Amino acid sequence: MSGMDGAPIEEVKSWGCSKAVVVIVDSLGFDLYKFLQPDLKNMAFLASGGLLVRAKAAATHTSQAIASILSGLLPEHHGIHNTEEAKASSLSSLPEVASSQGFKTAVIMEKGGAEIYEGLIDFVGKVPRDLRPEEFDRETCRKSLEALAKSPDLMISYFIGIDKAVHLGGGLEEMRSAALCIDLCLGKVYAAAEAGTFFAVIGDHPVHAGNFKRQDGPYCVALVLGRKHCPP
Repeated sequence: MSGMDGAPIEEVKSWGCSKAVVVIVDSLGFDLYKFLQPDLKNMAFLASGGLLVRAKAAATHTSQAIASILSGLLPEHHGIHNTEEAKASSLSSLPEVASSQGFKTAVIMEKGGAEIYEGLIDFVGKVPRDLRPEEFDRETCRKSLEALAKSPDLMISYFIGIDKAVHLGGGLEEMRSAALCIDLCLGKVYAAAEAGTFFAVIGDHPVHAGNFKRQDGPYCVALVLGRKHCPP
């Protein structure tokens, strides 16, 4: 991809990975991640052999932030504010670019967002948005494992449980439960991934409510970069 606003993290270029899994975790702000880190064994495992980055969020709303993650552009440059604008956009996102270059690509996310990729990539996993938080994430996990069985070069999976728990009025324990479910799913995805797989786990924005809602900036998310037995 060219013309991106972001810059590559040079260290990961030396890891020699041949496949990639990108896990987007809705509302995984850096403050929340650090608070829950002792419980998030699989994320901590990835970070211990890789990198944990306190990354500035490109936006504080989901559609804008995910569009930035998948396009490498800031919101003022991609101009996407919601799913309908994403469907209408002429911009090519990471999954589309990868597929056009001959890479086998999979996207698993809520139904509206996943439909954008129908006919453009190899595997589209559509998850009903009306599921309860942990049900949504378990279904995302199930479809991710189904996709990994097809040996994709790039897989992007979106987990929504933390964000949904907050919007349903849940507090810290509900967020913790959702985060633990996502961490368990990450462990299953890691176990199913092939050797030589690069992992990026990234929050889209910090939480919108509760004790971990920031009243002012900096608005930062957790970015965990790791790998599974990459060759030297």
